[in-house]
Amino acid sequence: MARGAGRPAKSGKSSARGEHSPAMQQFFRAKEQYPDALLFFRMGDFYELFHDDAVVAARALDLVLTSRQKNDEGVDIPMCGVPHHAATGYLARLLEKGFKVAICEQMVDPRTVKGIVPREVVRVVTPGLALDPDTLDARADNLLGVLVSSGAEHALASLELTRADLAVCSLRSPSELLGELVRLELREVLVVGDDAMRGIVERALPRARVVAASAVADPLGRIREQLGDAEATRAASLTELARQAVAVAIAAARESQPRAPLGVRTIASYDPTAFLGMDDAAIRNLELVRTLSGEREGSLLALIDESSTSMGARVLRRRLLSPLADVAAIRRRHDAVESLVLDPPLRREVRARLARVSDLERLATRAELDVATPRDLGSLASGLRAADELCTLGTEGDALSGLRRADVVADVCEELERILVEAPPHVATQGGLIRDRVDARIDELRTLATSSKDVLLALEGRERAGSGIAGLEVRFNRVFGYYFEITRTNLARVPKHFRRKQTIANGERFTTDELDELADKILGAEDRARSLEQGVFEELRRSVGKQASRIRALGGVIADLDVHAALAELAQKRSYHRPTVDDSLVIELDDSRHPIVEALAPEGTVVPNDVRVDADGERLLVITGPNMAGKSTLMRQTALCVILAQAGSFVPAARARIGLVDRIYTRVGASDNLGRGQSTFMVEMRETATLCAGATRRSLVLLDEIGRGTSTFDGLAIAWAVAEHLDGIIGCRALFATHYHELCALEALREGRVANYNVAAREQPGKDGTPTDVVFLHRLVRGAAKSSYGVVVARLAGLPEGVLARARQVLADLERGGSDARRATSQMGLFAGKEAPKTRTPIEEALVGIDLDRLTPLEALNLIAKLKSMAR
Repeated sequence: MARGAGRPAKSGKSSARGEHSPAMQQFFRAKEQYPDALLFFRMGDFYELFHDDAVVAARALDLVLTSRQKNDEGVDIPMCGVPHHAATGYLARLLEKGFKVAICEQMVDPRTVKGIVPREVVRVVTPGLALDPDTLDARADNLLGVLVSSGAEHALASLELTRADLAVCSLRSPSELLGELVRLELREVLVVGDDAMRGIVERALPRARVVAASAVADPLGRIREQLGDAEATRAASLTELARQAVAVAIAAARESQPRAPLGVRTIASYDPTAFLGMDDAAIRNLELVRTLSGEREGSLLALIDESSTSMGARVLRRRLLSPLADVAAIRRRHDAVESLVLDPPLRREVRARLARVSDLERLATRAELDVATPRDLGSLASGLRAADELCTLGTEGDALSGLRRADVVADVCEELERILVEAPPHVATQGGLIRDRVDARIDELRTLATSSKDVLLALEGRERAGSGIAGLEVRFNRVFGYYFEITRTNLARVPKHFRRKQTIANGERFTTDELDELADKILGAEDRARSLEQGVFEELRRSVGKQASRIRALGGVIADLDVHAALAELAQKRSYHRPTVDDSLVIELDDSRHPIVEALAPEGTVVPNDVRVDADGERLLVITGPNMAGKSTLMRQTALCVILAQAGSFVPAARARIGLVDRIYTRVGASDNLGRGQSTFMVEMRETATLCAGATRRSLVLLDEIGRGTSTFDGLAIAWAVAEHLDGIIGCRALFATHYHELCALEALREGRVANYNVAAREQPGKDGTPTDVVFLHRLVRGAAKSSYGVVVARLAGLPEGVLARARQVLADLERGGSDARRATSQMGLFAGKEAPKTRTPIEEALVGIDLDRLTPLEALNLIAKLKSMAR
């Protein structure tokens, strides 16, 4: 999105002060209310845009820019427009580009008004406050965020208007803030009072509309006005920043729906640490909801999403990004999934019935906000009926336990089915949406219109017989109403009482006094019936809207059931197994697989692996092996198994024990952020600094190639120090993949806490004994790798043979050490002007690695024995 796309468009009023058109005066008044929005101004069958709004919209939507009549200063008024029946498509494109749009509607039928038609802004739409299905992703939340900061303290409020859900949290560090921004994937963020923070949010959420917002003068008063005294009293316990964030969110929502209730009843205050924490790097690197290229397809969410309803899909996404950190709650989710795994017939029936349930949450909110169409209410009726049928399956088992307490809102369903026809039209003004015997006045007018049409057909028959014109027909169009049409060859036989109405290419159209009288009865009856039907529909919509909170609660129960059924289907389809989640510090996986790799690879080609890491035992696994062997895949699959388990899913492993993880940190891959002036190495170091500062003993840390972005010795020194810090200071569970084979010495120095593993590969020797090929076995085995096989991988990548031969020669010299190695490095210009650093002996390394402040007497005795053994 172009970053300037969402900026206010000037009204252009100063260039048209002399414009005296009443409609344009209405436009200016509405534009003054919403100067930062594009104004969709309803005129007949079009939404028109004028002045600068027209210029901006024409460019954004690729519309033809035309002009209205000149104003009193002789200046053309730029203008463009879109058909009102197709406006949602254009609106979706503007929201995707980050614009804010105000909808100014005609408040009455123009046919009933003499003079200027009254118009008002009925809705203000922004990316985070959209309601039309065409502008929303049905399977993801659409969130508006409000960020208020003061020094290192932050408050972040999030509003999901389509579910009337308002939440707020307090954050104490930049990394927590970035993680929460990325987790919520906000469509729009209002930043209060901190211009520098706006830039940070823009970089974290490149797809979002990010704008500055003003603080609310009396935040608690605004909360009381919208939510009432009781909720305002509870809000008083929030921090000042949190109250401000909530108040700004309410103000923005109030502006977006100036004529309807918002539906928000409570503020959900939550602590992000109640969930498994993941910063923005972890969410991105693990490709939880999007791939590294930004696509949903290919992500973990796309793989595991077997949900039958859009409500369930949204809940599944929230669970994946907010795994639980409570063992009992996680086990309850596993119980529900397991009950459906063990009962395939029930699971199939549940999923079949779920597929018939519409999006109750969003449909209820549309009714509450007075924007639901007849078709929306028809879909709501069918969804409520399907939900009721779902509850008849019984309430045995953990998965269906929520149905025992569910209010199926039967009264609303019965009211909808009693009043609406089975397949109502999209627009209320079309008529034909209310059943017979609902309103006696509508029935009477329908009878009148029907009987009049019968009389009309009888008149047609009489005139046809009297004139002898077999092709004489009564026809109708919106411009000329009802008329007789006679072809040119029969004009000589036209009766004398026929009056000419219009000449056409192949004949003429006529009318009579009797036809005019009948037409008035028919058209009058149909118009009055449509008007009455619209009134009945609007009353029905208001009635349903009052029950929106009940309907949304039912939708939440069904969404949870859908997630459990979807995860059970996933487990059955892909052979996932229930993990054991406990309060230990162990992560133990037998025959684990990477879920995405397994789904994409040919069947039978994925090699499963065992992983065991224990914060009270071997907690740092140093993993070596060649590129492409699968080190990164192995580390990622370990993290994904933890996330799936704590989200409530079964996992891709034959057996899994997950000691609860509080946070996951990743330092995987090479990326830069040149926009912030950060090189690949700077990004690597910042991510490493974040994990060193935030990880605890209960955390899981994944490190891939730390220190590769700088010189060899600097990089090795950093990698060594980070490894020591993870083991000796934090004591967390960590997987450390590296090409620095020197790190394998840590196993001997930190016996029982550091373990060497490698992802196995098999050499294919050439004639001269040098390896010319390598077979990747993708199997994690104990011990350090013999080689990184870099030259072999380079050959597979297609480097010229002359380069490869020279590389083998230099590598052999370096591995032999001594003068040949120094001469080789000198010839290559490496370490110019420097002597190769002195290599410490193993005993010296052991002594350097001792932490005297933490060494216990028993550990000291064991260390002396170990050093003595090494000396021998």
